[in-house]
Amino acid sequence: MLAIKHINGVFTQFAHSRYILSLREAFIALLPYFVCSALAILVLNVAVNFSFITSADFIYKTVQQSSLVILTLFPVMVVISVGYHLSKNLGNSAVVGSILGLVTFSIHSDFLIFSDGIFTVDGTGASAYAVLVPSLSSYLLMLGRRFIPMSFFDLPLLSEFLKEKLLLILPFAFAFFALFLILPIIESVLHFVVVYLVPVDSQSSVALQLFNRMLIIHGFWFFGVHGDNVYSMMFEQTFISKDIFPGLSAQTFYDTFVLIGGTGGFIGLIVASFFLAKGSHEKNIARISLPFSLFNFCEIILFALPIFLNPLLLIPFILVPCFNFVVSYAMISAGAVGYQDVSISWMTPTIINGSMVGTDLVAPILQVFLIICNACIYYPFLRLSSERNNYQLAFNKLSSKLNMSERFAAKSEQRFIEQQRQSSVSSAHLTHVLNTISQSRLALYYQPQIDIQTGHVNGYEGLLRLIKRDGSITGPYFLETLVAHKQTDIIDRWVIEQAHRDLMQWSNVGFKPTISINVNPDVLTNKSMINKICDLFIDFPDQLKIEIVESSYLTQQTLVTEHIEKLRENNIETVLDDFGTGYSSLSMLANLPVKHVKLDRQFLLQCEQPAGRVLYQQVTQIFAKLGFSVVAEGIETEAELAWVKSLGIETAQGWLYAPALPKNEAQHFVPKPIE
Repeated sequence: MLAIKHINGVFTQFAHSRYILSLREAFIALLPYFVCSALAILVLNVAVNFSFITSADFIYKTVQQSSLVILTLFPVMVVISVGYHLSKNLGNSAVVGSILGLVTFSIHSDFLIFSDGIFTVDGTGASAYAVLVPSLSSYLLMLGRRFIPMSFFDLPLLSEFLKEKLLLILPFAFAFFALFLILPIIESVLHFVVVYLVPVDSQSSVALQLFNRMLIIHGFWFFGVHGDNVYSMMFEQTFISKDIFPGLSAQTFYDTFVLIGGTGGFIGLIVASFFLAKGSHEKNIARISLPFSLFNFCEIILFALPIFLNPLLLIPFILVPCFNFVVSYAMISAGAVGYQDVSISWMTPTIINGSMVGTDLVAPILQVFLIICNACIYYPFLRLSSERNNYQLAFNKLSSKLNMSERFAAKSEQRFIEQQRQSSVSSAHLTHVLNTISQSRLALYYQPQIDIQTGHVNGYEGLLRLIKRDGSITGPYFLETLVAHKQTDIIDRWVIEQAHRDLMQWSNVGFKPTISINVNPDVLTNKSMINKICDLFIDFPDQLKIEIVESSYLTQQTLVTEHIEKLRENNIETVLDDFGTGYSSLSMLANLPVKHVKLDRQFLLQCEQPAGRVLYQQVTQIFAKLGFSVVAEGIETEAELAWVKSLGIETAQGWLYAPALPKNEAQHFVPKPIE
């Protein structure tokens, strides 16, 4: 049981890793392309088979050329999408990552072949590299950004957009040339594994060779590689045209009785999906792919569900074709299924191809039986996948129980009109704010945090400032508007990246302060942002603190706790900010793994009343007993400093010492002595 639990944990962690989630995003983004390519081929073949058009017709040539272009460019589209989404989730520039993946793929995959002064395109074997190359290039780009010094391009007069791209020149070159060393090694290893460890014996029976081919092809497909194309490149397969039974070729047997609905026997998966809860992702994808699976197109389910690299569905993906092979072979060997020598297209729908190959109804009945069995095999795995990934189902169930009252529903139109009016006004305000920001310059100013006992600087808090064209400096008044419209992501990213740039510049002159930055609460619920922070500040251990607002995480404490612990593993501490301004403080202390807290000035002002002084004193004692490091914010008078000092608070921050200072002034700041 422990072993199974451990394996399940490893699979779950792998299935929810940045890499797998990025690939899932990449192939879902390609869904319109899959549907378009499948539809083009489907329409063309149906039209020809039913004699709607002939190969001499103009429309035939047009559709054939279009479908050929779509199929040829398929690996290129995969490279672009994988490079874009993986680079984005690794904290790289998505566009640059996509370009790098495309360039390296074109060089290493033989997609473009230069011969006799002419470039030719060959997409047949390129699919084997379509996932591998952009995956490697994206991770190499990330490693390059992490380890290659980039202070040469960190010039203050450059725009942030230009600076970001200049900083990627050396990492780009590193990734580009590193692949010339890495890919040959990987190719050699894979060739050894496939050729020498996978038994492919030309002296074996046609049935055994066909069975081995089926396993190898499904193995390739599981890793997102076009298995049929790669197999034909690596192995001799003349046996496919030979008879597996007298008068029945291996190809016809395979297409009719094994691949029912294409690679993986996906007709059974679609049938199984009908028994899942309404609205599940699996059911929706199966419904979309049904018309194409009837004609044995597998890509939509394979990549959009997905099957590829999905450990939960690996077993049925391999087991279903094996089951179909063994059962069909046994039934035909026993003489229970009559057949005839006919030539059929791989696109011929199930049941129809069975009726054409069989001499009676036994063959299509066998296909129906196999579909039912395939559905039974797929269902438990599909249900488990759905339960783990489908959160919409739980929401819908809850909504059905908590029905809105008739009175509330009756006013829905009135509320909608009012919301539209408010939205229009709010959008205009947002536009004004965004224009103001774009016409100004953002900067981080640093306010010193002073050790009360020694008078030395313990650290700095990075505070956002807006420097307008006229030189005036204001605070981040615009944040409230951005928060209301959920548009803080770009500001958060800027603050994080600017803090990193400032630490790099300070490090170059031997100055290594500890700084804390304020970000929107959503950052600590965003896994990709947490990963970005950990990767970005890996060279600055114990120099960064993330400040969070105390009452922001009542509904997502488990996720936030997980992310805080990851930050701590990467030597980044979390600070509970503005303590005393919300209502959830004690709950936060009990549930979040935070050991640093800041007492808000508003809390300090309450000390003007006796009750407020008692509360401030008691809270301070609680922090001391719990082992918290405390910063008293907003210290503006010597009386306030004397009060917090008498309570044993270690660190103070406020205008009594200094306001927030520009980066250069903060570096040279020396606290004035205060008695």
